[in-house]
Amino acid sequence: MRKRATAKASLHDFRRGEIVAAAREIVATSGLEALTIGALEKRLGFTRGVITYHFQDKGEIVDAVLASALQEIDAATHAEVAQGATAIDKIRAVLRANLHGFLDHREAGTILLSFWGRLGSDPKARKANARLYDVYRERTLSLLDSGDFQFVDSPSLATVIVGLVLGIASQVYFEPGAVDSEGALNEATRCVVARLSGASPRT
Repeated sequence: MRKRATAKASLHDFRRGEIVAAAREIVATSGLEALTIGALEKRLGFTRGVITYHFQDKGEIVDAVLASALQEIDAATHAEVAQGATAIDKIRAVLRANLHGFLDHREAGTILLSFWGRLGSDPKARKANARLYDVYRERTLSLLDSGDFQFVDSPSLATVIVGLVLGIASQVYFEPGAVDSEGALNEATRCVVARLSGASPRT
C-alpha cells in the first residue's frame, strides 16, 4: 500500500514537473501572455483535465514558473570563493558568479525579466522578486563587511553592485550580441575594486 502511494506521489510530482517545464518554455520564448491552459495542452498533448488536476488554475502555474526560475537563478549565483581570499577577491567572485548565474541560465533569466512588467500590479511576484534582490544584497554586504572598509557606505555599495549585475544581464538579454558581457563585467569589477582599494581596511 505504501509503495503504491509513493509511486502515485512520484508520478504526480513528475507530471507537475512536466507542466512547469513546458510552461517555462512558453514564457521564455513567447512571453507570459502566451502561457495559457490551451497552449499547454497543445505543447504537452495533455487534456485540460490532466493539467487542472495538478494545478488548480493558470495562476498557480504562473506562481510555479516564477518560483522555479527564482530557485534556479539563486542556486546558480552562489560564488565559489577560494579559502583565505581577500574581501576584494571575494567581491570579484560575487560579481562574476551573479552575472554568469543569469547569463548561463537564459531560460530562467528570461522568465524573471518577463515578470518585471507584472511587479507593479502583482504583489506576489513583487515579493518574490524582492526576496531575490535581498539575497544578493545581503550576500554582497556580508563580504563588504568582512573587509571592514573605512569610509564605505556598505549597504549602498551592495545595492550598486547588484544594480551593475542586473543592468548588464538585462542589456545582454534585450540586445543579444550588442553587449560585450565580459568587457562590461571587467569594467564593473574595476570600478568596484577601485572604490574599495581607495578605502583602506580599518585597523
